[in-house]
Amino acid sequence: MLIAVSAPAAADPVGSSAGAAKVAAVFGTITSTFRSVAHNRAVGGVPNSYHLLGRAIDIVRRRGITHHQIEAALRSAGYSLIESLDEGDHSHFAFAPPVTVEPPKSAVPEAPIVPAPPKLLADQHGTLWLDLRAKAEPAR
Repeated sequence: MLIAVSAPAAADPVGSSAGAAKVAAVFGTITSTFRSVAHNRAVGGVPNSYHLLGRAIDIVRRRGITHHQIEAALRSAGYSLIESLDEGDHSHFAFAPPVTVEPPKSAVPEAPIVPAPPKLLADQHGTLWLDLRAKAEPAR
């Protein structure tokens, strides 16, 4: 069986349960993503559940779909799994937080600072006045 899975949209950063749910939804029914503390307690979730952070999903697999197929799809979509559990009647996945990558610093030197032009003013008679007191920074 071949199923096309796309990467999460930019609005759903890798590491969010919303983006992962979109990837995993083709494999079954998503039954849990983010949980409040009260809801987590009511469903018997552990106190340190990744669901409380919005970084976990539970999915009831469609007939013929394996836990490993969903895991492979999530990994190929760029998710870093920190929990991948086949719970028998459903699969549970938790994700590492999104990684932010800073762009490399450019080797190109910064442009020199150009001094501001002197201020020009005109009086009510049309006489132009040039402010020669304005200090200009030298170009680097």
